[in-house]
Amino acid sequence: MDGANHGRKDSATLERRHLQDAKRALGRKLRELRTARGLVQKDVARRVFSTRSTVANVEAGRQVADRVFWQQCDTILNGGGGLLDAYDAYRRLEMQYQTQRSEAALRDRWGAAAEAALDRPPGSSTLSVHPRLAPVGQAGGDLISMIAATIGEPFQAARADHTIPAPGGRHFPGASVEAEIYPAIDDGRIVATIPRTDAGRQWRHPLQRRIVAGRAVTSTSDGLFGLDSRHACQRLVDTGDDVRLLVPRAYQLDAITAAVLWAVANLDQSLLLDDARLDTTRTAAAEYSSLARSAVSADIGDDLDTVSRMWLGSAFCADHISRQWDRLTETPTFWTREQTGEEASTWLLFRHKLRYLQATAKRSATSSSSQRSTRMFCVPRSAVETSTESERILLLLAIALMESFGIDTAVTDEPEYGTLPGLVLTPQRAIVATWLRADGVWHVDVTDQRAAIAEYRDAAAHVQAHSVIAGDTTGSRMQALADYLNLDWTRLRHRCAELGDHGLAGIAEPRSRLLCLDGIDRACRFVGSLP
Repeated sequence: MDGANHGRKDSATLERRHLQDAKRALGRKLRELRTARGLVQKDVARRVFSTRSTVANVEAGRQVADRVFWQQCDTILNGGGGLLDAYDAYRRLEMQYQTQRSEAALRDRWGAAAEAALDRPPGSSTLSVHPRLAPVGQAGGDLISMIAATIGEPFQAARADHTIPAPGGRHFPGASVEAEIYPAIDDGRIVATIPRTDAGRQWRHPLQRRIVAGRAVTSTSDGLFGLDSRHACQRLVDTGDDVRLLVPRAYQLDAITAAVLWAVANLDQSLLLDDARLDTTRTAAAEYSSLARSAVSADIGDDLDTVSRMWLGSAFCADHISRQWDRLTETPTFWTREQTGEEASTWLLFRHKLRYLQATAKRSATSSSSQRSTRMFCVPRSAVETSTESERILLLLAIALMESFGIDTAVTDEPEYGTLPGLVLTPQRAIVATWLRADGVWHVDVTDQRAAIAEYRDAAAHVQAHSVIAGDTTGSRMQALADYLNLDWTRLRHRCAELGDHGLAGIAEPRSRLLCLDGIDRACRFVGSLP
């Protein structure tokens, strides 16, 4: 049995050979349909804008390819939806396998704390902290549900301790945050009282992420205001009988701060866990950097957590685009695959993605063309309806980050465009760079094939003409996006202005060298500055 599954509790534990068997079965299904239609591999490759070697690898079970490939194969081979269903079933199996690996790694590292976070009762309720930015679901929202549950309950002691689940998602493995809550007064400031016996606690170097929070109860409100434990250490003031902690009001625990804390906790934990392996894997990935086209299966990151593979794929794709940029003769249009706040948080928190944005924005600004860059998103209504408020805030902030660099954005709600790969597109050439919701860790290419360019160009033109956030100014586009995502724009702007002034390090400082808060701080300041 795969060693990463050690400690898994259920009896349906998957092993890697089960995934490989399913991959081969999927390939056989494609081969059987192809031969039944009297086609050779080159025929299929030409019709789905792929290569013969890709079709051969898929049929042999060495590669899976992305959903667009299977959708097109199903159509040209008259599969009646069978190929696509088989592919989706494989992806579900793969997700189950990766989830089991991630949870096993968490249990091995965190022990009882991981058990508390991973084995929480399904469907646990979420209580409101702020009346207009309240968590409404699982991702991000559950992060503060246990703290929120303390509102309305009297303190039984001078401190209340909690282990807060920062739940997993499609990509996030799930994490946990320790929290200590103390009574606080609200006299225009938030001042928490810390017993002298607690003031010497090892907050500066905790094994796990820890929040020190003050609960302030007035005649009109009951709120929680938190600090990262390392920042709390620096703010403690000895007053004689007790120790006081001044917490900025901006750090109220609500949907926006919970969103950031949720994303940082999940990304941080995985990247720290895989730091050494990720460094080794990236060295191996560098062998592909000289190729204009490569598609690398998940095997290259077999020992990595899902988040670490996301980081590896996104870093390789950013480097690929940078290497190919000089081949572009006009200001490009970008096609981006993020649809949820979980996915979009990588723009806000991955250090290399902020550098990539800065570099591409600078290149576009110095271009001889007067045309502004446009970045396009496909966010179907179903993605909005199944996302929590915290996730929707992260998505809005990621798009605001693009706009802050002078990049116009457009959003389509038509789900069929969700199958397009990540692209940098000009009328003559497309740089393909897909790492999110793709087969393997990445797929990159450079193409000037007329049929492919025409397909991408038509999609971009349609989205531009029918964007659900169409507007002449950044402010109008951002407000339209807030409306589409069912967010209170006025309240969100106010909170972003507060957090932009203070910065988010005080409540969610990353520990991994691969993360930074510069992107999300910039996005908050930008949103807060809009009229």
